[in-house]
Amino acid sequence: MDASYGIFLGGFHIDAQTFEAMFCMVVVMVMLRLELFRRAVNGRPGETAPSPDKYKKLLRECAPEAIGTLACILLVVALRSRGDTIGESMDERSREAWEAIKAQWPVLMTADTLLALQVMLRLIVVLSAVLRSGSGQVSPLFDECAMLWFGGAAARSVVLMHSKAYWLEGPVGGVIPTLLEVLLAPLLFILGKRALRRSTVTMLTVVALVAVFAQRNNIQLADEPEANVLFTAAHCFELLSAVLYLARTLLSDSDSQDLEFSLTFTHLVMVVQQSLAVYFWLQAFEPDTVSGIGFGITAIQFSCLGQLCAYLAAASLHIATWFVDDAHQPLHASL
Repeated sequence: MDASYGIFLGGFHIDAQTFEAMFCMVVVMVMLRLELFRRAVNGRPGETAPSPDKYKKLLRECAPEAIGTLACILLVVALRSRGDTIGESMDERSREAWEAIKAQWPVLMTADTLLALQVMLRLIVVLSAVLRSGSGQVSPLFDECAMLWFGGAAARSVVLMHSKAYWLEGPVGGVIPTLLEVLLAPLLFILGKRALRRSTVTMLTVVALVAVFAQRNNIQLADEPEANVLFTAAHCFELLSAVLYLARTLLSDSDSQDLEFSLTFTHLVMVVQQSLAVYFWLQAFEPDTVSGIGFGITAIQFSCLGQLCAYLAAASLHIATWFVDDAHQPLHASL
């Protein structure tokens, strides 16, 4: 394959060979996880439920999350169906730019709709984790992973309170996604407060390193420098959280007597919501049109891509383990 094929992020070119290497890494992690699972499950025969019953239980367990997701989609559709409600209040120059944006995104009206849907899906996942945390279930989102994500949510909240340049526009923009972003922070703190008590020094070290990186590498969408720095810092925290999410999925023992069916929903939605952000940051801006310091917008794009790769790998591990579980059931039944 020609190495010139690939995509450009800022001033960097990611060729096809790099994507192939990333794919091979995912395959290796899946195979490693399956081998660990195989060795564990061979020592505990007869603990899994029949496959039809397991899938029925999956639908029952994930019903609240599915209803919430459907409600978010219906809300987006309802708000979009109102049409253009802000174009008339713009001056002539702004209206021309707005019409150009609508022409590029005829269905969504603006790319910001992608990020609005992302924050809704994130809220569903986090709220589900909070409500289920009291039942003794274990999720990759808990503890350190949630605390790192809380750092990103807190940074986003401060950004939105200090600068409207980072508010989402369009039919689904404005106050609704802003309030949802702010609501994420306390929910994530509930999930991660134990990690803060036992890993205070580590967390403070991470905060310091992220602050230094964001100070030297950020985009300049707002007039307030601190808002630009915090926006990049939020993406850094979210990338670290996604990497830890993958590590916890790799090392978790899912072969328990009481399978955690809600994790399947979590893994899938985390992939979907991050795909929306990746598409936005790769399509909504031309790299040369956004000024920045250091890596600039490239830091945001790499962060979003890194998160997507981590969530894809985690979902692959979980789904592969799910099917291997089915494959072992005849063996368990015979034993």
